[in-house]
Amino acid sequence: MMHGLNFDETDSNYMLLNEIFKIIGSRESKQIMTRNGLKPLDKVIPLIKTVILAAYFECSISFVVDELKSKSELREGLNFDIVLEAQEIYDRLSKLNPEQLENTVNSILNKLRNDYNRGRRTFIIDATPGDLNINFNGKKISKESLEEKDYAWAWGTSIGFYIGYKITLVLDYKSKMPVYFIIDRGSLNDTTMVSKILPILQKKKIIRKGDCILMDRGYYSYENYKIALQKFHVIPLILTRSKFNKEKLESMLTYLLHLFHTKSNLKRVKKTYEKLVDEFLQKIDERDKIKCHRGFIEDFFKLLKEGLGFKQLNRYTLNSMSKYTAIVVLLAGIITYLRINSKTDFQKFSEGKFY
Repeated sequence: MMHGLNFDETDSNYMLLNEIFKIIGSRESKQIMTRNGLKPLDKVIPLIKTVILAAYFECSISFVVDELKSKSELREGLNFDIVLEAQEIYDRLSKLNPEQLENTVNSILNKLRNDYNRGRRTFIIDATPGDLNINFNGKKISKESLEEKDYAWAWGTSIGFYIGYKITLVLDYKSKMPVYFIIDRGSLNDTTMVSKILPILQKKKIIRKGDCILMDRGYYSYENYKIALQKFHVIPLILTRSKFNKEKLESMLTYLLHLFHTKSNLKRVKKTYEKLVDEFLQKIDERDKIKCHRGFIEDFFKLLKEGLGFKQLNRYTLNSMSKYTAIVVLLAGIITYLRINSKTDFQKFSEGKFY
């Protein structure tokens, strides 16, 4: 049974919520929303705040709306100037452009991370199942019957077979905050994601030459090492498999003239590439460190799913799933910015201990 939302200014849950809503309603955030076409602000901000409340307390949007409408102290304590009806929230969410919302979320989090004088950075890439919790036990659901759907049969190492999506997340290692996510129908093989996601990260100017990318062994392939180093000039620290042959990989990374024939300063470009490969070959041996550092993204996924109810998904189109994910990622990112400094903090918040 869901308990009512009873505002208490001394309760750590509501203290944190007010800090989150202060960021959402700040002048900088409003400017970002307007710049990305999210308007009118007097509707968009209460919409986002209502969805955040539902995720924060793991309850439905309609329940949050009923609580806000019936409790003046809740409205006043959380600075709700207006309360949108649940149906209006659903209607407005359906009309929101997912790309505009995603760009808004990324810009707000970028502002908090202060990425502007960033230097070389390390990112973590990993994926998690987006399970729609469709009960297929005792009921035959064929692949063919899902062909026209945005979701599909999928496989996750942690849960086995499921029906839904795959969510790939990119985390900034230093801040432990999200910088990008992508949602795919079903569960694409991780090895194909490197060539898919790196061009996007480069286009959005998230990754730059010399950055490090930490990835699980699901992304492991010699070709992915080559793509990252030769095409994007980043250091791919992918957990290796038992048959990994460093000498074989090193021979595949030999300087190839045709890769750089258009460069004006060939000698300098070659030296830069060789330096990048040398650094990569040195770091790839530090497998234990890679595994330890990469674990932070698993902690972030746990915060999403255990702390913010992200495992209870009822989003049956990619548009709907993308928009809901964007708002919950925004919430998790702000919580990380405000409260999380260690793996222990992630554990506390995953258990719902918002203090």
